[in-house]
Amino acid sequence: MTGPKVWALVTGAGSGIGAALAAALVTEGVGVVLVGRRAAHLETVAKPLGPAALVLPGDITRPEDRDRIKATLDTELDRRGAVLRFVVHNAGIGDPSQNFASTDPETLARAFDVNVVAPLALTQALLPMLRQAAPARVLLVGAGIADRPQPGTGIYGISKAATARLMRQMAMDFDHEGDATAPAVALFQPGLVETEGLHAHVAAASACGLPHAAWLAGRLENGDAQTPETTATLMSTAMLRLPVAEFHGRQLQHHDLSPLLG
Repeated sequence: MTGPKVWALVTGAGSGIGAALAAALVTEGVGVVLVGRRAAHLETVAKPLGPAALVLPGDITRPEDRDRIKATLDTELDRRGAVLRFVVHNAGIGDPSQNFASTDPETLARAFDVNVVAPLALTQALLPMLRQAAPARVLLVGAGIADRPQPGTGIYGISKAATARLMRQMAMDFDHEGDATAPAVALFQPGLVETEGLHAHVAAASACGLPHAAWLAGRLENGDAQTPETTATLMSTAMLRLPVAEFHGRQLQHHDLSPLLG
């Protein structure tokens, strides 16, 4: 069967950075597995990508959905004579709160499920495929708010801080194993990117009366935010071309990768 022989799985692929990354990877000759909860959005992203895209809708926080995604992917890649070499944990959630007293523990738990537990569990599930496709790479998407607390941003910021810690732990554990087939792992902090999610965050933060909402709105109005396409190009270039020593265990910043575009 014709088609890409190297594939990447991207979560949160129905819009924004995930959708743009899928297109960027296909341009580089990499097939993309589009994962997300909104099947219709995934189909829209997949349509222009043709046979280089595989749609696998599901909720990555649900073990049964992760098992189904893995089983289907295993079958489909085997049918294509292809391998899974890249995984990008792009899906992320975290609503703002008006204050500490109104920060909902259940909402925080849900953010941890999406931003931390699911990337760990999904990587574990896909690890045999990644080892077979060595040299493989895993990229987690972080957020600057993890290192710069601001009022009302605890749910997203705390969970994204844990995402960064997960990356470092994965890299350390793979190094400790001393297995050359283990994937290289990195975290990418995209900075300010104009997406559906960012606009929703600004609206929610404004409703909560949070001080950073006006700053973000101003940046958007001034055109200071990056486009998903520019961000996706940086991510794909880093995954495909950055030397392992500059990728593995690193927290990659948007401005650090910009020179890669020339």
